[in-house]
Amino acid sequence: MRIRLAILSLLLVWVALCPAQLNLKPDMVYITVGISGYVDNPGNYKLLPVDRLSDAVAQTKLAEELKQLAELPGSTEMDAKKLNPIPVLREEGQMFPNFPAYQSMRDVRLIRNGNETSYDLLAFFRTGDQSQNPFLRDSDQIHIPLIKENISVNGSVGFPGDMEYREGDTVRKVIDLALGTLPGADLSAVRHSIYDPAAKTFTFRTLDMIANPELWDIRIQPGDRLMVPYDAQYRNKIAISVSGELQRAGEYTVPENTSLWEIIQMAGGISNEADISNAVILNKLFNMEPDPEFERIRMRSMAELTPLEYSYLRIKLRQAKGRYSVDFKKLFASEGREGDIRLKNGDFVYIPQKLDMVWVSGQVKRPGLVPYQEGKSWKYYVDQTGGYTSNRNRFGTRILRANSGNWVKASSKVELRPGDMVFIPDRQDRHFWTDVKDIIGVTASAITILIGVNTLTK
Repeated sequence: MRIRLAILSLLLVWVALCPAQLNLKPDMVYITVGISGYVDNPGNYKLLPVDRLSDAVAQTKLAEELKQLAELPGSTEMDAKKLNPIPVLREEGQMFPNFPAYQSMRDVRLIRNGNETSYDLLAFFRTGDQSQNPFLRDSDQIHIPLIKENISVNGSVGFPGDMEYREGDTVRKVIDLALGTLPGADLSAVRHSIYDPAAKTFTFRTLDMIANPELWDIRIQPGDRLMVPYDAQYRNKIAISVSGELQRAGEYTVPENTSLWEIIQMAGGISNEADISNAVILNKLFNMEPDPEFERIRMRSMAELTPLEYSYLRIKLRQAKGRYSVDFKKLFASEGREGDIRLKNGDFVYIPQKLDMVWVSGQVKRPGLVPYQEGKSWKYYVDQTGGYTSNRNRFGTRILRANSGNWVKASSKVELRPGDMVFIPDRQDRHFWTDVKDIIGVTASAITILIGVNTLTK
């Protein structure tokens, strides 16, 4: 009698502790489902009566994550294999199967009361087809096989890439599983590559799904490939951006062959504060094109550059790439009859605000902006800033043109314009003994050459 009571007590303790060990709630009703096949953790799983086939498959992945979290850090056999001189034993990815990549989600088999049914879980995940994701019952058995054959769907679809093949697949079915076509997909020229397993080659055909809707229902075979092209003319547009001193700035979608004068009129014309002499038209697409020669020169040191390369580098840094050469004064004076150009997609028109100033920079006492006075020379603007400092370079004054970025040597013949800059560089400091040493070095070299020439001529 005592033995029976002891056994009964142990059973009661086990029943009380078992739910806690299994992370289950004592007041819940569970079913037991067996999972086998190409899974990382086959075995029996406790699930709820409301769980479906997808929930059971997810349990195997959750079990693997919990297993990885439970592993203690430290040196393991796999760590040693990573250092193995034999490559096959050194790569961790080659030691274990890649379950997610090769698990068949389109042929998940459910065995219930001796009857086996195949379900396409991918159709549930991608299209929400609940008929492929049944409720589970106690004692159900789930078997997940390996993928046997693949097909491919690429191009303008929502989920491009390889896909597991299932017997009976059609063009419509596989495109639906790829989440359908994207905006701009050209269904009049779908490329179907038909695989021949005997010859291991492809034959090709073009499917016009718009003219022949029955082509949606043609069968796809293992190894076939579908490519849905993108229609390059879909929402094709010519967009011109205008900003600055215009009445209605913004991005305008225009027909082909729209001219600069026409886009200015669309934008309501220029304001009274517009500075057309410094207006800019830039082609964004050309501006974004890489310049390999500029990048090559930019990476070299100054000592390695030839005079021509140095000049190229300076010009490229001063001037905007993709800028149109337009005479705006002629354009506005003739009201678009002269100097007009045809714009292209991505062009950017900028008309700045009129700045009736000349910028004086460098070695002057009060560098800054000076109000523009027509007909005044550059020396007038230097005088307005208080004159030179004691460290200025007497022969290095330059005028930087606002509309082109070019540097012009200062002279009385140069006419200044609003927005120009007068730049007075500083004098480079030189040490007396450094100059003496350089002179002695050059003289010694010359004497050595003369002595050598004299010796050879004797």
